[in-house]
Amino acid sequence: MGDGDDLDLADIVREIPAFHGLDEQDISRLLDASEILQVASGETIIRENQSDRHLYFLIDGQVGIHKENVKLCELRRLGDFFGEISVIDSKCRSATVTAKRDCLLLRLDMDAVDMNDLQGQSHVLAVIYRAFSEVLADRLRRMNDELLYLRREVIRLHGRLRYDKEGGRT
Repeated sequence: MGDGDDLDLADIVREIPAFHGLDEQDISRLLDASEILQVASGETIIRENQSDRHLYFLIDGQVGIHKENVKLCELRRLGDFFGEISVIDSKCRSATVTAKRDCLLLRLDMDAVDMNDLQGQSHVLAVIYRAFSEVLADRLRRMNDELLYLRREVIRLHGRLRYDKEGGRT
């Protein structure tokens, strides 16, 4: 990339909410560990059970996240990210991510970010993990609500089944 491209990319990175706390030096280090990907609609970006240490930030477009062919969610906002679970636990990818529309992505090499942070040169990792915690807390709240709904539904259906078995229905 030329200097003009780097300047444009730095401006884009500044717009990503997760990076609002970074100073110019940290943004520069983040860009050194990043690359821009253009992904065509329908293309697979991450495959379930794949192993790597990249984190992806959506700049433009829309992606779908699936696990065992079941749709989990779609991401479409600037700064939405994916790939964080395997970055956190260093295990294989837990889901497949596919471009639903043409996408522009920032792919961050987390091994390079880890190295800079270990050398005390950057605060990028702290900012990224803060973003992880906010997103994961939101997902946990939604999963708790869904679990509560499903448990109530099981209890309701179990009661109806028992009522039907006991002859309440002719």
